[in-house]
Amino acid sequence: MKQIQLLILVILLTSFTEKEYVKLYFENGKMKAEGWILNDEKTDYWFYYYENGNKKEEGHYLDNKKTKWWIYYDENESVLKKCEHKNNELNGLTIIYNNGKISKAEKYVNGKKIKSWTYLNEFKKDNITRWVKLFEVK
Repeated sequence: MKQIQLLILVILLTSFTEKEYVKLYFENGKMKAEGWILNDEKTDYWFYYYENGNKKEEGHYLDNKKTKWWIYYDENESVLKKCEHKNNELNGLTIIYNNGKISKAEKYVNGKKIKSWTYLNEFKKDNITRWVKLFEVK
């Protein structure tokens, strides 16, 4: 009987916990950030803006920490870099752009850079090899 009461209590408590979309503003009235909050923590997709209103960065949160892919922009909204995150740290690939074109790629593990590519062909070669190995039939 206590297990059923506990289950009902958990269901009731979780039903009142709703995900909420929030918007934060600069003093000038322009949007500063917007995204989802669940249990007072950032979750799902968020956008951040410069005071001029242009996008600054966007990406995923899980348990209030950056995760998956994030895109970073300059003040004119040109892409600066795209980065993979895990637990608020760079973890995976970072693709760096210059004038709208890929200029460099880096690989991170737990926030530490372990490899860097300055030529796209080197990057493709190293990463295509990994993909081929993943799909090899043994």
